[in-house]
Amino acid sequence: MQNTWADRDLPVLDAIVQHLDDAAGTEWPYLSDIAEATSLDLKEVTKAAYALESDQLIDLQRSMGGPDSWTVKSVSGEARRMVGQWPTAEQFVDELVRRLQAAADGEPDEERRGRLRELASAAGGVARNVFVDVTAAVITRQMGG
Repeated sequence: MQNTWADRDLPVLDAIVQHLDDAAGTEWPYLSDIAEATSLDLKEVTKAAYALESDQLIDLQRSMGGPDSWTVKSVSGEARRMVGQWPTAEQFVDELVRRLQAAADGEPDEERRGRLRELASAAGGVARNVFVDVTAAVITRQMGG
C-alpha cells in the first residue's frame, strides 16, 4: 500500500485550511477549488477528502452532483495543528524556550538574565516533558476536550 500522506493528503488538507482561513466564513471550498490549488486531479483530491474525513479532520458536505460540487464545511483543531496553523504543545514549548533565551540575551540585569537562562534551560531540557504535558493539558481544556 502506498503512503499518500505527504504527496496527496497533507497538501489537500493544507489547501482546505488555507481556503477556509482566507474566506473567513464567507464560503466553503469546493473540491474542484482544492484540485486547482494543489494541481492534483479531482479524483486524487476526492480520495484525500475521504481519507481526511475518515479521521475526522474535515467535515465533507456531499451534494447531489459529483465530487467537483462537494464542499468542505470545516476542519478540526487537529487539522490546523497538522498543517502548522496552530501550534502543538511541543512547538509551543520550543517557541517559549526561544523567547526566554532572547529575553535573557536582551536583559541588562545580570541576576534576571541568569534566571531567564535557567528557566529556558529547564523548559528545553530535563523539565521539557513536564512543560509539554502541562501545555497539552491547557490546550485540550481550552478546546473543550
